[in-house]
Amino acid sequence: MNRCSNPWFIRAVRLQIRNLHELRIPYARPMGISQRNFTLEPLANRELIRIHGAEVVPFLQGLATNDVARIQSSGGPASMYAHFLNKSGRVLYDTIMYRTNNPDTILVECDREASSDFRRHLRTYRVRRRIEVDSVDDEYTSWVMFNFKDGSETVGNPHPDLFVSPDPRLSALGTRVLAPTNMDWAKLTKSFADFGTATPATSDSNYQLLRYKQGVGEGSLELPPGKCFPLEANADYLNGVSFQKGCYVGQELTARVHHSGVIRKRYMPIRLTAPIDAGSSQEVTSVAGAKLGRVFGSAHNHGVALLRIEKVLNGRPELMIDGERCYAERPEWWPEDLPGKRRLAFAE
Repeated sequence: MNRCSNPWFIRAVRLQIRNLHELRIPYARPMGISQRNFTLEPLANRELIRIHGAEVVPFLQGLATNDVARIQSSGGPASMYAHFLNKSGRVLYDTIMYRTNNPDTILVECDREASSDFRRHLRTYRVRRRIEVDSVDDEYTSWVMFNFKDGSETVGNPHPDLFVSPDPRLSALGTRVLAPTNMDWAKLTKSFADFGTATPATSDSNYQLLRYKQGVGEGSLELPPGKCFPLEANADYLNGVSFQKGCYVGQELTARVHHSGVIRKRYMPIRLTAPIDAGSSQEVTSVAGAKLGRVFGSAHNHGVALLRIEKVLNGRPELMIDGERCYAERPEWWPEDLPGKRRLAFAE
């Protein structure tokens, strides 16, 4: 068979050509060059999905919690945090969306273990829209830069084949970098040589531990599909939900919870006095044995847990996990005060 007549080969070539155009952004060296130290880590548990089509924005607008139209608007953000919900308003997938130079294409980063289900979920809602949903895992890798001395510092884009964007949730979570898969550690660190000196992640300094210290859950293990609501996962505090946009799947309950203020549980960081099984989900109780929440991830005596706010933070009772003490911490990035109606609801 003539190779050029193979439709799969032709499609692969077309995708590769499109790929080169969509993520290529103008080369710009950072101003005011000074040497810095930072940690650079590949995110092996994250995968990129390409969603392409003339109606990509209205398509995603009807599924995601955030206002997707902003990402393609003039002066809009380069990246955006959003959840995809089921009809009951519970979180199915947590994602970060990325703008490309093609207005008909948006890249979506999701948990690798949930990637197949996520793509199936998107295709279910295409109906008659001409929307393509494909993994670009063999083309791009997600990286993260963090541990800057100045958490608000902006990282410039040093290479035309890279896409660089601050984490849309918290500045403390660093900067996301999308790089071609053929750009390994050595090439990537060389690209950022003018910005500073990169060091690899270690067991006591890595992205997972950084998230746990901030109390940010991510992925299907820490945000199990169908188990929590977006506001319990702090989507409202992490710039992940819009209350001004139109309808989307799960919007009714999300809006009702927001306006009523009845949010009894939220994800927050915990400190452990003894290690627990990594990746395990264990109950957090009071000394008397009352159930107060559940741990969804832990590492190096830090973890992230979904806890009852009023019972855990007011009065700071002794907390226990499997017979060992632990401590809940109020994230610094939470609003200073909560509306009165919410405070009353927590006391319920």
